[in-house]
Amino acid sequence: MMKLDLNVEGTAPSPSPDLPRERREASVGVAQATVAALRSMIRDGRLRPGDTLPPQRDLARDLSVSRATLREALSILATIGEIVAREGGRGFVCADPSGAPATPSWRFAARYSLSEVYQFRFIVESYAAELAALTHTNQEIADLKECTTTFRNAAREKDLNAYAQADFDFHNLIMRISRNKLLVDMHQTFASVLLESQRLPTERRGNLLFAVQEHDRILEAIAMGDPDGANYYMRKHISMAGSRAGLPPSQLP
Repeated sequence: MMKLDLNVEGTAPSPSPDLPRERREASVGVAQATVAALRSMIRDGRLRPGDTLPPQRDLARDLSVSRATLREALSILATIGEIVAREGGRGFVCADPSGAPATPSWRFAARYSLSEVYQFRFIVESYAAELAALTHTNQEIADLKECTTTFRNAAREKDLNAYAQADFDFHNLIMRISRNKLLVDMHQTFASVLLESQRLPTERRGNLLFAVQEHDRILEAIAMGDPDGANYYMRKHISMAGSRAGLPPSQLP
């Protein structure tokens, strides 16, 4: 089995922020389609619990995708707990669904569907990140770094309450940095709904550090004054967070 080209935290490389937005978004769309194809292989029994996934080169060839796209798809599946890394980090095996927790209930279902919440976040928070890249101060970047440190520590300690709160605080701070008072007020108005959407992924099996790394990329783009990159990485983060919360690919923003 060929060792997957993942970084030390276990995630696949992301498209470069130097790429045009259209190419970035196309790469995300192909990755999501690859995720759907792999999930179909798992659900129709071609890949069964405990099976080792074929080598990257074979999977990429069979699915007619690049190795980079395949790595991205595998990262998503590992994030949502459908595959797990083999001991020593050499490849992946299909997870045993009997050992996975049920998809947590969404307690705001009478008011908004979970997919509606992630659609809202996808639109609003990506634009806020774009504005934040244009309006931030050095102190605000330092505050965002402090949020990511708290988030990372909570992930490593598996303190799920602190993890969800640090996640919310990071996004709330980006709203404030955007300098758009209506966005800030909207985020505060729906704070309980948004915090709950950020708590759901902690109830499902998966590596908590994936979201931390996504925050790192958003922060880096904001700090570099790159509005397109900040928008792109926030949209990608929200979409992947929706996967971790239990949304099927067809309902992801």
